[in-house]
Amino acid sequence: MAGGRKLMIATQIRSASSRIAAGSVAALLIAFLAYRANFNLSSATSVQLFLVAAIALRWGLLEASIVSLLSVAGLDFFFAKPLFVFFVNDSHDWVALGTFETVAILISTLSNQVNHHAREAERHQVQLQKLYELSERILLLDHREAVDQELAELIQSILNVQGVAVWNAYNLKMSRAGNCDVSDHEVRSTYYMNMNRDGVRDGVSRRVLRLGTRPIGSLFLYGHILDAASVNATATLTAIAIERHRSFTTEANAEAARQSEQLRSAILDGLAHAFKSPLTTIMTSSSGLLAMNTLAGTEKTLVGLIDRHAGHLNDLSNHLLLTARLDRGDLTVKRDKVDLADLIQSSIEACSHELDGRVIDVQLAERQSTVWADKKLFQMALIQLLDNAVKYGKPGSSIAIGVQERHSELHITVKNEGSFIPPAEREKVFDRFYRYSRSSGTTSGTGIGLSVVRRITEAHHGRAWVNSDPVNGTTFVITLPRMAREG
Repeated sequence: MAGGRKLMIATQIRSASSRIAAGSVAALLIAFLAYRANFNLSSATSVQLFLVAAIALRWGLLEASIVSLLSVAGLDFFFAKPLFVFFVNDSHDWVALGTFETVAILISTLSNQVNHHAREAERHQVQLQKLYELSERILLLDHREAVDQELAELIQSILNVQGVAVWNAYNLKMSRAGNCDVSDHEVRSTYYMNMNRDGVRDGVSRRVLRLGTRPIGSLFLYGHILDAASVNATATLTAIAIERHRSFTTEANAEAARQSEQLRSAILDGLAHAFKSPLTTIMTSSSGLLAMNTLAGTEKTLVGLIDRHAGHLNDLSNHLLLTARLDRGDLTVKRDKVDLADLIQSSIEACSHELDGRVIDVQLAERQSTVWADKKLFQMALIQLLDNAVKYGKPGSSIAIGVQERHSELHITVKNEGSFIPPAEREKVFDRFYRYSRSSGTTSGTGIGLSVVRRITEAHHGRAWVNSDPVNGTTFVITLPRMAREG
């Protein structure tokens, strides 16, 4: 890059020298021709002034200043007495020559400023056209594929810079185009140190890519002549392109997940309906055989086992059907006045077999807690939390159920001992079919129960979450807003 800059400077010097030589020859030739044509000093000065003005407009201040000095020397030599010597006797001639030089320099300066502004405007217009082309090409990018590398190549080719480096903070990917003599660490440091800088001498600019106030990556432009505004615009376009790709990918993944979830829900809904009829027959037959009390010993134990597990399958089918109804949004919550103490007690009795003699510590609020809720649905949620506490708690440990009034909500907690859910997993356990990685291979389950708990709670305009630590165990919390209970 340094060699190219030296070559450019040498070329500019040669070009300026050629222009100065041509202008000097023209100034001396015009002075000689004006003398031969018997011009007076005023006429010759006007012609020379026109030449200097033309050079200033065409070439600039340096060339016009040097030519104006040679013009003054020519006028002094041919028109100021004594002639043919560089000496002036008459003070009026000095005033005329001084005025000519002052006007020539003033015109040169003004012309140089006008030319400079014109060149800047033209350069700015070219940069705007390039930025417009870059924005058009970015809009045409295929956002189904990764755009980072293609984006770097577009910037390098369209803006005519020596090298480009783009770091995407979303996927931690580095992309390069052209010859960018900068390390990956330096590019990433621009993002982490929040550093925007322009190097005037080496033509290097670094920018933090931002979407609003949120940083999403960094950009390096190496070997360019862009102004700061164009670099900022390039950084903004780059950030928009990266964010558009991320948004498109997120939306596509979400749509695919939604369609997959709909298909899975439809299949499970159909299976649940198909299971209901044979399960009803099995449960009716097994219950009938037990009610006849004609079995004894092993036969009675086996029929009791069939009846119990058929009940489990029936509950699972009900969960699947309920989940499908919640997804479709056609679940109607039938609110009735429900005493929480009775509801908790009936839930404990309903899953007494699963509790297997565990101690249940119930702590109610100071005053009687009465809520307006769908008793059947809310009992299903409580039974699921109790079943979850038994499965994942320490064998033989107690389970605590609490009811507390906090601010504008009524909190119902179910706590077990011995289990721990890491912070990263606590929101995921409420996703359908998701099972905590450390328990999925040791404890039976479908991953449906907690998703049903959350959906039932949300149908009552409440919330559901989990707190957990290795010492105190795991506590599931479901809430009801004050408007959902009797005042």
